[in-house]
Amino acid sequence: MVDELSSFIDKIYREPYSLLSNNCIHKSLKIKNKAEEIGRKVDLVSCVSIVPIKKWHSFPTINLHVYAEIDGKKVDVSLDPEHERIYCKNSQKKLILPINISRLGRTIFRRVRPRSSARGEA
Repeated sequence: MVDELSSFIDKIYREPYSLLSNNCIHKSLKIKNKAEEIGRKVDLVSCVSIVPIKKWHSFPTINLHVYAEIDGKKVDVSLDPEHERIYCKNSQKKLILPINISRLGRTIFRRVRPRSSARGEA
């Protein structure tokens, strides 16, 4: 099961990054869906990322960012190997203000059990 997920994550990592069609949200959702399919606990985490651009003398860019957390371990594959050469490795991004949006969603949207009325009304 781990090998199947590891090879899938590597495949997603190697997909070319595109701000509009294959960004951190798209890639993280693909990983989340696959991990849930094979029964792993997975969450999506949103944060602010500070990413240095190597070719501009590490000039930092500030972006909203999303990554997956599988069994409590961060999986960030947003930038493909080619983009990592221009910016930085995914593991070198500075991530601040993380919010577990999956957990937040479960808390906000959890279904409330219907209460039975004290008067016996349905």
